[in-house]
Amino acid sequence: MTLGGPSLVSPCRRCGTQNPNFAKFCANCGHAVVNARLSTLPPTERAVAKPASVPPSANARELHLADPLIGRLIAERYRVLELIGRGGMGVVYKAEHARIGKVLALKLLTGELTRDHGQLARFKREAEMSSRLSHPNTVQVFDFGEADGLAYLAMEYVRGRDLGVVVSEAGRLTADRTAKLVVQVCSSLSEAHDKGIVHRDLKPENIMVVASQAGEDIAKVLDFGLAKLRESSELSDVTSGGAIVGTPYYMAPEQIRGEAVTPACDVYALGAVLYSCLTGTVPFDAATPMGVLTRHLIEEPVPPNVRVPELSLSRNFERLILTALSKNPTDRFPTAAALQDALLDELRGTGGSVELLLDSSQLRGLTEDEQAATRDEVERYERKLRRRSYFTWGLAGLALLLAVAGVVRTYVTLFSPPPFQGVELEPNNAASEARLLPFPLVVRGHLGQRIDPQRSDRDFFKITLPPGSDTFHLVFAPVPNLAACISLYPPDAQEPSGRYCTGAPDVGLDVNALKLAPGTWLVAVMQDRETYFESGPPPVYENVSDEYRLRLESSTPTPERETEPNDAPPLGNVVTVGETLHGRLAWARDVDLVCAPKSAARVRFSVEDSPDHPRSRYSVLEVTSHGGANNGIPVRVHHAGASVPASARDVMGNWRGPWIMVDPQAPPCVELTLTPNPWGPVPPAVIAIPGNEEYLVRLEGA
Repeated sequence: MTLGGPSLVSPCRRCGTQNPNFAKFCANCGHAVVNARLSTLPPTERAVAKPASVPPSANARELHLADPLIGRLIAERYRVLELIGRGGMGVVYKAEHARIGKVLALKLLTGELTRDHGQLARFKREAEMSSRLSHPNTVQVFDFGEADGLAYLAMEYVRGRDLGVVVSEAGRLTADRTAKLVVQVCSSLSEAHDKGIVHRDLKPENIMVVASQAGEDIAKVLDFGLAKLRESSELSDVTSGGAIVGTPYYMAPEQIRGEAVTPACDVYALGAVLYSCLTGTVPFDAATPMGVLTRHLIEEPVPPNVRVPELSLSRNFERLILTALSKNPTDRFPTAAALQDALLDELRGTGGSVELLLDSSQLRGLTEDEQAATRDEVERYERKLRRRSYFTWGLAGLALLLAVAGVVRTYVTLFSPPPFQGVELEPNNAASEARLLPFPLVVRGHLGQRIDPQRSDRDFFKITLPPGSDTFHLVFAPVPNLAACISLYPPDAQEPSGRYCTGAPDVGLDVNALKLAPGTWLVAVMQDRETYFESGPPPVYENVSDEYRLRLESSTPTPERETEPNDAPPLGNVVTVGETLHGRLAWARDVDLVCAPKSAARVRFSVEDSPDHPRSRYSVLEVTSHGGANNGIPVRVHHAGASVPASARDVMGNWRGPWIMVDPQAPPCVELTLTPNPWGPVPPAVIAIPGNEEYLVRLEGA
């Protein structure tokens, strides 16, 4: 399975899921969508905060090189080719079946499923059941298992886009197109329900839309491998972290209450999907996931024709949707097949052709892909493999192992790298080429010969952080002609925990107190190719003469200076009443949170930006209060003497917030970040330019 085409949706900062424009939080993990608050700003401020068209970040295209799974052979048959996407339960890669030469999708599971052997065993039983689903409107599961510490699902590779992206691009879908897609989803669900499988997490993001050779939309349902068997009571509806399994926008009331999960839950979710496709928005929305769940429980949905008057749905179609969304399961359509019959009657009443949607053999033929593996091909290979003599393969494997061991031993003897002398050793352009360096890390290198016209040189290093120390000092001395990014990858992670991009040539980085866990980390240095201006990312530069210097060593935090990371609760830095905290927003998209102590009674924050000299005119400090009368209201704090038109959102020199009574359960905080300066040079920056200027946060008490 895969996605394609342009995206008009917002990415989740936590898991990468693409969410519709109306979403306030992620459909996968519930995390707040990055730009959700922009919808509450006046139109003039909204345009400043996020331009209408922003080219994609060039750095995002570089990250796959840091993924140690790229090129790896999983379970001796699936070669990982490239990343497709990430979700709440795992990571999906495009892979090649090394034996039959066909591509498929490989989902590697993360989180509880890989840590808890009991959960993993139960999941395998569910995956075995779901692998028996064979309907052409279901993404096929070919294989599942555990290898090299990785739990995996091998699935059908689908060239298409998820329904959420399709709806976001179109705004709304026509009644005919929506009905035809959901008729196919009903076919998939009917087979699953007959086999005792309830999907439990049906949503547009789990429905792929494939354009057939005849131009028809073909729907394929994903993630039955993660569904809960209807008769199984072994898996809880709540994870160990306390999060409800499912998506708030599409959850049935009984599922929210923790009652038995039945096919009626999938019927309710389909009603919400119909509503979303036709109106362009969800039946119930709120500022928080809990608010959405509450509205599912107590409110009736606004009829689609009332929500969107120009929709002009037939009364039967509107009644059909509201029936599927009934609070009481017994008032809904009893099965997915009954809902499908009602939709077919609606389509036939408008003269639409429906026979193709019900013909499994024709549907299967319309989506055939010569490059993609099929279940028959995979099963033929597995049967052939089982027929071979285990003894013969054992002897061949032993001989090969001995030969490889001899070659490796000879290679290591002849080509072992020289001892580390403080200078990088090429090649080190990918994580698999990173060399383990001693701690503290002190290394010099060049961002020299580029890999190709679109990719700069990059250097990867490994380092083992010792136990007993959790705070470190990161220093990067730059080169004059290009900006750089430093990324830190935790042990066994494919994504960095921190990416520090300097924004401009000859600008260094000095993070005095950085909290890191002990273990083996990956450190990467590459050119900063963020799109800071609408003109696009900078060209790929080379510098073979000037060295950068990178240092990572232990440090001791001090109460008057910030400690990173501090971008969200409970990581925010606490400032004592009567004291001042010094901090920097020294890399692109840096966010700092400064909070009052729980023991305080009544406090007031004041913020001063860069008292020594002004920062870049392309950027301005933005302060957002969390708590008190100004909760959630951002204010821009300019350097004293700046030439800025009068505005309720612009303060010169020093900002002082209102007095706030401290709630020990949720102490007040201020969030600081840099935002493009609307009064700066033209054209304005797309991303605020970082800098080493200090801000000061003082806490007054009463």
